[in-house]
Amino acid sequence: MMLVGDVSVECFETLEAGTTRAIVVAVVKSIRSSPSADLRIASSSLYPLPDPPFLLAWAAWIILPFDTRLSEHCTLVPPSCSRRSPRYVTPPPHHSGIGHNTERSIVPLELITHASQTQIKNLSPLRSSDRRKIADQIIRDYKIEVPQSAPVETSGDDSAPGASNPTAPNLTSIRNALLPEDCLTARFTTTAGPQLREVQGTVYVGTHPGADERILWFRVDHGPGADGRLYPTVYTLWHNPDLVPLLHTPQMVMQKLHGGADLMTPGLANDPPFDERAVKGAVVAVASLNRHTVPLFVGVCEIDISALGEVQGTKGHAVRGLHWEGDELWAWSSSSKPGQPAPEYLEGWDDELEEDEDVGEIEEGVQGLAVGEIDEAFEKAFLYSLYKLKQDNPSATNHGLSLPVQPSALISNMITPHLPIYTAKQAQYYQIKKTSWKNVKKFIKYLDKQRLVKSKDRNGQETVILDVDFNDHRVEQFIPYRLPSKNTVENAGKPATQANNAKTASTQSGDPSVGQTLTVQTVYRPTNKLTPTIFPALSSTHPSNYYKYTDISTHLDQYIQSQNPPLVDPKNKRIITLNPYLANTIFTSSSADDKSTLARGKTTRDGLLKRLIDDHSLMTAHYVILRPGQNLSDVKPKAGAAPKVNVILERRTGSKTVTKVWNLEVFGIIPSLLAEELQKKCASSTSVTQATGAPKGVMEVLVQGDQRRALETALVRRGLRTQWIDVVDKTKKKK
Repeated sequence: MMLVGDVSVECFETLEAGTTRAIVVAVVKSIRSSPSADLRIASSSLYPLPDPPFLLAWAAWIILPFDTRLSEHCTLVPPSCSRRSPRYVTPPPHHSGIGHNTERSIVPLELITHASQTQIKNLSPLRSSDRRKIADQIIRDYKIEVPQSAPVETSGDDSAPGASNPTAPNLTSIRNALLPEDCLTARFTTTAGPQLREVQGTVYVGTHPGADERILWFRVDHGPGADGRLYPTVYTLWHNPDLVPLLHTPQMVMQKLHGGADLMTPGLANDPPFDERAVKGAVVAVASLNRHTVPLFVGVCEIDISALGEVQGTKGHAVRGLHWEGDELWAWSSSSKPGQPAPEYLEGWDDELEEDEDVGEIEEGVQGLAVGEIDEAFEKAFLYSLYKLKQDNPSATNHGLSLPVQPSALISNMITPHLPIYTAKQAQYYQIKKTSWKNVKKFIKYLDKQRLVKSKDRNGQETVILDVDFNDHRVEQFIPYRLPSKNTVENAGKPATQANNAKTASTQSGDPSVGQTLTVQTVYRPTNKLTPTIFPALSSTHPSNYYKYTDISTHLDQYIQSQNPPLVDPKNKRIITLNPYLANTIFTSSSADDKSTLARGKTTRDGLLKRLIDDHSLMTAHYVILRPGQNLSDVKPKAGAAPKVNVILERRTGSKTVTKVWNLEVFGIIPSLLAEELQKKCASSTSVTQATGAPKGVMEVLVQGDQRRALETALVRRGLRTQWIDVVDKTKKKK
């Protein structure tokens, strides 16, 4: 609410046995007419004030709730006092009642902050009994397993006689891990939503071993989303693996989540089934695929994610965001330190807690494949990767290996491509959890002991490879072995029955397109306006001259980060300041939006990326249709938007309906064979003719009746996704 006009509030305070009254008149000038207006509180000149700072602050608290958008330059100024600084005032002489005046020192009045920022009030210690109750509530809410004989709630101290129970230390350690001792608590106020509705809640601050004091839990008590539940911050999740279900999303989507967006269902990575705990209303964490063990986003499931059968083609919200790495809860520190960066790898989030099965596998081997054989395969794969780097890049620095090597990069880029995986069954055995090391950290430590690498622990969380010995005799004398094809590695994780079913269906129908797997990708080619400043200048026939959406985002980020002076707004990293190149190259149209952007001299990072993608004078769209075993270097992209199969339902004479479909050939579908299948499935007559208005050779299949469902099923069997099928129903009557 904005104050319009002047507002006066009179407050009466009885002083010295009720004989003296002071009148405090608060006048607030209209912020709308003068954004830099002062808030002045004047004391009556008839009576001296006993404690002006206290009374001024008290009067201000009456006024401030009416206007949460006062400028930070508003100050409290007693009468006849000059303003010494924006936030300090000198009170008038205080009458002591015995004939002399006493000058008071300058008193700070920290009463107004930006309403758009989160305000955390003074921290206060959390009593031990309250801490235990809150920790026990967390244990119940998040269904954390505790020993059955351990008490769930205790009224005494942890050192009381009841704590001597042998199982009590287990419960105590769980409590301390969730809510460390000497925790502090405070109230906070912030705003939510485009209407800036006020939100109030509570934060719990603590220190994990070896870490700084951070906000570990928060609760929303009043305002949008208030439910009284305790939510963990990423700092809590980094020290408590498997506390909540962990979902995954591509890095491009994670960047959107860090900007405050919710996670949509199509943004879920990895195929179902998902964690059975990820039901509607459950608290979940989200990690990016390139750091799959590190939670970076906390939210609440909007749908039952555990019940999803597939993600592609779905719509709607999956997770409503509450907190993420980079927000104000993450950035808060009592010592004004910046937020702690996320580690590259965390143990516990990646390991399946099946200790009994793991022990059995170590002792007995895995159906003829002993643990020692798996260990040997991993070590040979690492040597093979070094050997290949040395052969392919003999003169490059570190033979082209980017140091330091993160744990995730070690497995995905150096180990997996060089494992002897020839069948889907073998892919189940060659996993890091099946080795004697059980996790990547111990594997790196082993390589360090073998003097193949030099490693280092970072932040007590992850272990990275700092250097590699390419001249080791085991690398120089390494004998390469036959590697599986890319297609084998990519499909190794799929069930064998899936591939067999596809082959069987294709054989039985006689249609080679049945059971095929297709991937449609949209790529973009930059024009000369963007090269070589943002994108490298390459040959038009070079496959690297075409970029996916994520690649464009990466190149744009690299350009922004390389500029000096910096283009990123230090207060809001989503805001980009336009430099001459961006202004004169990208925002050159005569549209009102471009003129407005140039006038502001700023734009959002997402808006800049969208401008690149949408402007055909900057980036031209192309598409490729990839079949198994193909990549972008194997297929030449074609200009234009990705194609779709066109389906039209229309009426013929009388009430007769027909279904027509064309543009099948681009997906490798033979129209005549599709017509034969539809004739049998639908028990209707079909015909195949040249498609009207289409290029020569593009055929149209016509089926009697409304056969959209049967047609969709037949197309999905041939590798199409429903979003690649465009259905137009012309049989509906116009309103």
